[in-house]
Amino acid sequence: MDAEDVDGAEDAGALQLFEVKGLPSGTDFEDLLSAFTTEMRAQFDLFRRLRESAETLLQGADEAAAKLARADIKAATDAIALIVRTLEKIDALMRQLARDRAEAEERQLEGRDPQALRDQVEALIAARVAAAVAIAEGRGPP
Repeated sequence: MDAEDVDGAEDAGALQLFEVKGLPSGTDFEDLLSAFTTEMRAQFDLFRRLRESAETLLQGADEAAAKLARADIKAATDAIALIVRTLEKIDALMRQLARDRAEAEERQLEGRDPQALRDQVEALIAARVAAAVAIAEGRGPP
């Protein structure tokens, strides 16, 4: 089993963990993930600027400063890679939440009484017909 298989298994386990535990409100969790995304983007920009400034120090610097600059570049690159992986996981969680919400809506619609749905559709049709008749007779919309 290589590292990608392990990461995939960990991701699936994390998603199952969230599904099992559940949260009081999906929107609270989405808000939290959105806040994490915003923070991760800010951190990404910070480390990118750090890496760029360290790269400028490499040019014309003495050996000690160049060594520190290379270490800063490596640290910033590692941090950026971690941020990117974290953003990918946040995106996967947000997509899973959207899928779960859509599936829940489908289950809710499937569980409704077909006659009640027919009655609602008939009421909507009757309201639209009444509005169209009123407009045609010059009375305007009801």
